[in-house]
Amino acid sequence: MKNNEAENMAHVLREFLRENPTYLYDHPEILENLYLPHATGSAISLVERQVALLRDRNKDLRAKFEVLSSQAKENEDRLVKTQSLILTILGASTINGLTQILLRNLNDSFDVEFCSLTILTGNNQLKDLEAKSVALSTARKQISSILSAKVLCGVVRKEELQFLFGGDASKIGSVATVVIGEESPIAVLALGNRDRHFYTTDMGTLFLSYLGSIIDHILKLLMQKSNDHKNDA
Repeated sequence: MKNNEAENMAHVLREFLRENPTYLYDHPEILENLYLPHATGSAISLVERQVALLRDRNKDLRAKFEVLSSQAKENEDRLVKTQSLILTILGASTINGLTQILLRNLNDSFDVEFCSLTILTGNNQLKDLEAKSVALSTARKQISSILSAKVLCGVVRKEELQFLFGGDASKIGSVATVVIGEESPIAVLALGNRDRHFYTTDMGTLFLSYLGSIIDHILKLLMQKSNDHKNDA
């Protein structure tokens, strides 16, 4: 019976304090005489307990702020590197030059372990093309799932790794690929890493999609330039 009365009184007190949150502030003499058990076995005042809670909360907020600051710095660094990459590949005058500049920058500035750009040729053969190229019809047979996905991150078949990376295929655990070409594929950019969990299906693909659209624009211009030279000859 006494336990029920105590529980009822405690409930009434909790509700009263919720409805009157400034009551203890208005009656500091009560606050000064309230003590809470501490993990050490001693007792601390309610004020000390509140200070400790606020201190812990402040630590959590500071840790979250440091994480956000670090992410903002990483995003800023990536933006600067991306701008530099775009300005560099805009200066490419040939498809061969574009391929060399792109792959070198991805290796050096973005720490990509393995990367390749495969040009997909149609009926018209490109003049003096030294960059890696494969007939589009062959690509449709060997990497059809990659071509249909547009942007893909994760683990792919050994045959697909061989198509994209050649002799380095056995070293690669996971990949990120982007198909270049809005209407019909004209190239495939592939990034590879030894770690099977480095590129995953749930990772963001905004950077890859953006880079793919830039390459698409430049590559089409260079292809048109190559065909014009071929016709002139």
